[in-house]
Amino acid sequence: MIKVNFPNFISAMLILVVLVMVAGCKKDTQPSGTGNIEFVSLVVEKDNVAITELTKVTATAIGDNLTYTWKCDNELGIFEGSGSEVLFTICHGGKFKITCEVKDKSNHQAIKDAYVNYVE
Repeated sequence: MIKVNFPNFISAMLILVVLVMVAGCKKDTQPSGTGNIEFVSLVVEKDNVAITELTKVTATAIGDNLTYTWKCDNELGIFEGSGSEVLFTICHGGKFKITCEVKDKSNHQAIKDAYVNYVE
């Protein structure tokens, strides 16, 4: 007959369970699909502009070999330039949503939105 020291057995089992749990934990510091991209900020220099007035929009992202794609929810919003900093203007009144999509060479992506409003 095998004698088992019950308190030592329980302690050993608890340690084993904790080790299995820790080994199975995965820490995600990035949202799903973003790979190694950290999209820090999307800043509009002037978020209230008159028609045809330019405002600078700057995307700050951390990662390797990043590309930037700029979109506006209204076809009358106009971008000048490319890369992490562009100029933006509007052709009529309203509220405009600017979207910047950042991708790396592995096609991971991160997206942020900012808004520009028309003022007279």
